[in-house]
Amino acid sequence: MKTKVILSVAAFGMMSLSGFAQTGVQSGTKFGHGADSIACVQNLTLMQQAAKQGDYKSAVEPWNNVFNNCPASHVSLYQYGPKILAWQLSQEKDAAKKEQVFNQLMSMYDNRAKYFGNMKKYGKPYILGRKAIDYVTYVDPAKDPDKRQAYNWLAEAIDLGGTSNEVGVFQQYFMLSDAQYAKDPNGFKQQYINDYLKVTPLLSERGASGDPKDSTYSKMKTVVDVMFAKSGAAKCSDLDKIYASQIDAKQTDKAFLKTVLALYAIADCEESSVFFKASAYMHKIEPTAGSARGLAMQAYNNKDYAKAIEYFKNAISLETNNGDKSNLYMKIAATYNKQGNYQQARSAAQSALGLNGSNSTAYILIAHLYANHCQSISDDPVIQKTAYWAAVDKLERAKSVDPSCAANVNKMISGYKANFPPATELFMRGIKAGASYTVPGWINETTKVRDNK
Repeated sequence: MKTKVILSVAAFGMMSLSGFAQTGVQSGTKFGHGADSIACVQNLTLMQQAAKQGDYKSAVEPWNNVFNNCPASHVSLYQYGPKILAWQLSQEKDAAKKEQVFNQLMSMYDNRAKYFGNMKKYGKPYILGRKAIDYVTYVDPAKDPDKRQAYNWLAEAIDLGGTSNEVGVFQQYFMLSDAQYAKDPNGFKQQYINDYLKVTPLLSERGASGDPKDSTYSKMKTVVDVMFAKSGAAKCSDLDKIYASQIDAKQTDKAFLKTVLALYAIADCEESSVFFKASAYMHKIEPTAGSARGLAMQAYNNKDYAKAIEYFKNAISLETNNGDKSNLYMKIAATYNKQGNYQQARSAAQSALGLNGSNSTAYILIAHLYANHCQSISDDPVIQKTAYWAAVDKLERAKSVDPSCAANVNKMISGYKANFPPATELFMRGIKAGASYTVPGWINETTKVRDNK
């Protein structure tokens, strides 16, 4: 009798536990209730332990159990999820099953946004960015060849998160935009320009944070600038068609004027009347590096070189990006060269190199100055030609910091070598081949003696 009572009580308890059991999904709670809550915790622990060890095969089953039954239980479900599902995608050979895993990957990001989208650092912008990047990586190209879905998610992430987004979000977004422009240059041009204007200020702002970790944002801005410049989207005539009719009406709109100045600068359209007008309007409201640069270019075009140099220096004082400062110093160097003031031109080029050691244009300009003004270092025609040794040194340096200029620089080197002084003339002056030699005069560079053989 006693045994029957005990069994009855046990059975009743199991029935109660079974009846009380509910998954997190059913109950709307993190872990669920009863036996299901216990199962959720057990599977969550198993998944975490396997994933930490990189054993994604063992993590698949407990991960799925937690994902399906208690998706709000813990953020680690979504931290390890992309790695676990990526492993599954790498192992799966069946196309239909692979599609199922891909869809689950996308759903995982949706669930993360639903349950953990309010996290400060890893909230919705972060989730959208990661989702988009995984979409680009794993989507079937036949189903979305242009990756427009990812493009839209990335745009939303940037709009919501601004500078808080990972650098890869900006990179992937502009790469997709660049590819779309290449495919449809006429239909996508304005959007492509808008995309460039969306990402570059954010990259500049984050890159100027002062945190060494954020230097990647500055580097990415350079990459984006190069892509945009190479695309040919911002032709001067196209920019004039877009902005000429708007300038006067928006002469007090700072954001608009900054946009115009940035576009014209990157497109190398600094001789446009639209650019000059935008510069003047902007300088009245709030002097910026861009507005000062525009006024400098206008003065340069008018052959008012002293005023041009003054405005270029003003632009440098307002500029925060060292790469842009370096380019402004090169504008000053070119202006001094135009005046025939070659020593000041060299000084400005050296300042440019101090800010950006990879500025090959600066080395090339100094080489030109040495070669073109060699007569000023000595009355002896043979000694004058020693300037070509120093010039070639600068050209070799230009190649080493920027291999992309090698083809053009090699042609220059070949021409300069033909002007090296003859060995016989050097011997007559006690200058030995292979010895160290300081080129005299304003050049004052130590180099190596070479003849024209």
